[in-house]
Amino acid sequence: MIVLREAHACGFRTYAMFCPLLPGIVDSPEQIDRLIQFATEIRAEEILAEPVNARGPGLKLTQQALQKAGFHNEAAAVGNIRNQKNWSRYTAELISNIQQSTCRFHDINQLRILLYPSRLAKEDLEKIRKDDTGVIWL
Repeated sequence: MIVLREAHACGFRTYAMFCPLLPGIVDSPEQIDRLIQFATEIRAEEILAEPVNARGPGLKLTQQALQKAGFHNEAAAVGNIRNQKNWSRYTAELISNIQQSTCRFHDINQLRILLYPSRLAKEDLEKIRKDDTGVIWL
């Protein structure tokens, strides 16, 4: 954060990349508000965000690493979204929270949410498609 503040103060173009956002670590509306407010503070030209990708062994390995490091609540939150239905719900809610926060604190036209939709449940996919402002469908 310090480096981005200094870069902005020196006149460099700045961007904010919040990828991936993990459940139990950075996913609450308040936490997302703080990230978007920081992006606004450094006058980020674009905000990139991404829910954690559910493909491959990444979630399992992340859960194991958090557990081993003693972050039991965070490991449980990551473990919870290893289930496709829970990941889908988490993703739809996270996207909505990011969009709402960006509308409050920044320019929604500068938002880029990177999303692999293949594991989304039908109802969550439909919810996101109703308002996919900022969503980059991968």
